[in-house]
Amino acid sequence: MAGFQAFINGTSFDAVNAMAYNFIADIATVSGNGSNTYNLPGFVLSASLNGGRTSAGSQQITYSVSVSGQTVSWSGVDAPSKLIVTATATTTQNYAGFIYNDYSISPPVFKLAPNFTPFNLVQVIDLTPGFDQILQTNVPANMAMIAFHRSTAGSGFDHVWWYEINQNGYWALQFRPNFGTAMGPTRIYVFAKMMVNVPPGGFFMYNNGVMVWHSNCLPLQMQSGSTTNAGQPVAITSGVSVVHAIPSQPSTPNIGTRQYNCYSAGINSSGNWEASGADLYSSVFYNNPSGSGLPPSYSCGPPGFIYTNAYDSYYRQALGV
Repeated sequence: MAGFQAFINGTSFDAVNAMAYNFIADIATVSGNGSNTYNLPGFVLSASLNGGRTSAGSQQITYSVSVSGQTVSWSGVDAPSKLIVTATATTTQNYAGFIYNDYSISPPVFKLAPNFTPFNLVQVIDLTPGFDQILQTNVPANMAMIAFHRSTAGSGFDHVWWYEINQNGYWALQFRPNFGTAMGPTRIYVFAKMMVNVPPGGFFMYNNGVMVWHSNCLPLQMQSGSTTNAGQPVAITSGVSVVHAIPSQPSTPNIGTRQYNCYSAGINSSGNWEASGADLYSSVFYNNPSGSGLPPSYSCGPPGFIYTNAYDSYYRQALGV
């Protein structure tokens, strides 16, 4: 391949030419109404929300996200959700440092590197979580983080979800309590707006004397929503997707079954990789006092997901583990 190349240390993986022309610039936890303004000239911003309730009982909840120039706004978010801000190059770039512009397309755009640190892979963890288990990450609690999970079993889903908590000044994952199907073997991918495993030799990007990227970085490339027929392993964000009460009979809504689904990833019954909210991890009989009707139901969405082939293949070299 002609042009500049930078390989993950010790591999033949060309990190530069595998990168897309967009980067995850920010992931913020938001609720209610608000806005953030960025200063990323040469980039067009797009934004989406992961999580947040879309219904509560019979009430539909409508939230919105909009972008005007460099300002991202949200409204009607009734539960803490992750705001994903993506920065996509719109032109060639020039700042005090090396710029790799792609002139093979028209109009040309820059390919490497932004004058900010994008979200990168910082940890990969394999385990079978226990109920209420707490797993501390290597991401400081004052830094934004997002994590994805997928089953490592030969079939089925991992039934995993967690709460993000602060432990010892770092983000930690507290897995769900003892309720429903046990969690299965899972791989967790942790991303943050930071760099790890700076190589002793390689390619480095600086902006005004501050390193913003190096050749061991594996940037986050994610999508919003679900996928049911992926051609490679996929991982998904964590959370409950829907809680649904089903009465035994229409005339007795106080008696029935309450079903709980979570966002989960693995291999579905058709043998395809799937990341979705269709994983039913618990079904519980309920019998409310007479006249109280259906117990509360709600739905959330959408999740985020990643294709994991590149991360699975090169995380050891990229992270130095």
